[in-house]
Amino acid sequence: MQRPSKLGRPTEADTQHIAKVALRLFERRGFDAVTMEDVAQAAAVSRRTLFRHFPSKADLVWTGTDELLGMLRSLAAPHEGHKLALGAIVSELFVPVLALLDDPDTADFARRRLMLIARAPTLLSHPMLQEVDALLASLIAADSLPAGASAPLVARTLVAAAFAALKWWAEHGEGRSALQTLLGALQGLALAMTGTAVDAPVPAARPSR
Repeated sequence: MQRPSKLGRPTEADTQHIAKVALRLFERRGFDAVTMEDVAQAAAVSRRTLFRHFPSKADLVWTGTDELLGMLRSLAAPHEGHKLALGAIVSELFVPVLALLDDPDTADFARRRLMLIARAPTLLSHPMLQEVDALLASLIAADSLPAGASAPLVARTLVAAAFAALKWWAEHGEGRSALQTLLGALQGLALAMTGTAVDAPVPAARPSR
């Protein structure tokens, strides 16, 4: 017979629940002021269980990145060995990923995480961002870039621009989707620099609720 778990401690940790509990603590008290012990106690899990699922405090904020990276790699796989223009990278990778944020609950959680990351710059050093940089750099057609611009540099700049646009969406983008906000920002930059818009579909604006 299976022994019952201790009161308040689930047999299987619900990682999404833990991440949401942690986010509430970070929002209320600040990322730096909250310890892993605080999170474990608030989520009613053992410290050992918490560290098994989230090796660092930053991982509590960046939860789900393995799935995100897996999706990006799957989207990039058909283009392996072929180099893409920046517009194609946006339409082939960014558009499908950000379309996931059309779900209201997913969008709300993403907004809150983005605002927290913006207030805690140390979170921007998470390995996930470096892995996205490397993935995009491997796809960029270097021979299409102007002198002085390398694929890693352009990839890093694209990721930084995307994060800035999504941060604006989190803070000011009510009634706009994350995808619409990002594409609008990138098209504005492209028009300002070259007079040519990013070749990617822009969804129609959604009415404010």
